[in-house]
Amino acid sequence: MDVIYSDDCLLHDPPYEVTRGVVKPYVESPARLESIKKFIDAHGEFRVASPRDYTLEPVLAVHETDYIQYLATIYRDWVADGLPPEAVTGEAFVHPNIVSKIGKDIYRKNARLSPSARVGLYTFDMSVAYTKDTWRATYTSVQIALTAGHELTKAIENRKQGDKVPSIYALCRPPGHHSTCNVAAGYCFINNVAVVTRFLQTYSLQEMEALHKPLKFNDIIGTGELNTVPVKDPKKKILIVDIDYHHGNGTQDIFWEDPSVFYISLHGCPDYPYFTGSTEEIGAGPGEGYNVNVPLNPATTTDTVYLDNLARVLEDKTVVSFDADIVICSMGLDTWHEDPIAGMKGLKDVETYFKMGKLLKTAASCRGKPVLFVQEGGYTVEKLGQLAGRVLQGFLDA
Repeated sequence: MDVIYSDDCLLHDPPYEVTRGVVKPYVESPARLESIKKFIDAHGEFRVASPRDYTLEPVLAVHETDYIQYLATIYRDWVADGLPPEAVTGEAFVHPNIVSKIGKDIYRKNARLSPSARVGLYTFDMSVAYTKDTWRATYTSVQIALTAGHELTKAIENRKQGDKVPSIYALCRPPGHHSTCNVAAGYCFINNVAVVTRFLQTYSLQEMEALHKPLKFNDIIGTGELNTVPVKDPKKKILIVDIDYHHGNGTQDIFWEDPSVFYISLHGCPDYPYFTGSTEEIGAGPGEGYNVNVPLNPATTTDTVYLDNLARVLEDKTVVSFDADIVICSMGLDTWHEDPIAGMKGLKDVETYFKMGKLLKTAASCRGKPVLFVQEGGYTVEKLGQLAGRVLQGFLDA
């Protein structure tokens, strides 16, 4: 299996976060990727390749232009305003009960007057922090996902009868599934899975080949406004299976009314992000019925309970009849019982992760489908490489 990776993803390293009233070292640390990379390097079934640059064009088909401009410039503006250079953090966040009566244009205009206000406009919680290298790591992270999408497309088009099911792993951070089209949240800035989903759906192989170039990071976008990229009609159906412990509220939100994307999330409940992830959330309009949440009690979910629920939803006749062209796994690994900020307390067998990977190949909704694995959460650093590796090996060995 090819693995797309870059050391630039290690550059995002905030000194602290505030979670549940406690100031503590930033949990989403570079050590996470280093643990997984160590496992990958030690096993010959994996081949590591570097990302290419597909520009911001595919990103702007998902995320709003002013939000991306913000991500690229907030640290510079924060420091220029005389604020502490260690990290950009929020203190006041937009709440609908505060701004609903004055109108969107007014409160957004007010937010542009200071960096602190912009953080509150574009950020959901206090687990998000920006440093001088956050934009570089974030930009590289999404380019890793896009490179993986391109390589998977090549493998699909070049596949011959009898070839193995194509698969690839985007080993990237920061993660993405909590970020909406215009809000950063839960350690996430750009929604890597959402961006590569649209990329796979709307770009031909020839267009992917024409777009990419060697990766050369552009530090600051500039002060001019970016151009909105219109979304083309999707040519492929994508099934997203989110196995991160936390509900992928951002991915759900982006595809809420989209019948070309079927989003499934298994997650701990009640837990962050608190306001989303119920079974009642099924999508709306044309997308109604294409969103399935499987909330699980962290205190009582065992290895067997988790695997039974994963198998059940992947074998569900509605998911099977969707007949996806490609499966994308939002591969969070924070379901492990020892995870410092999450964890299903009864999920204690490493081989459960092997079986998760196997189901993504053998379940009726996934059988014969190319699979793209995209790294999300997981914070038991000393165990993370083994957990990631067993998911991937389960898929390869099935």
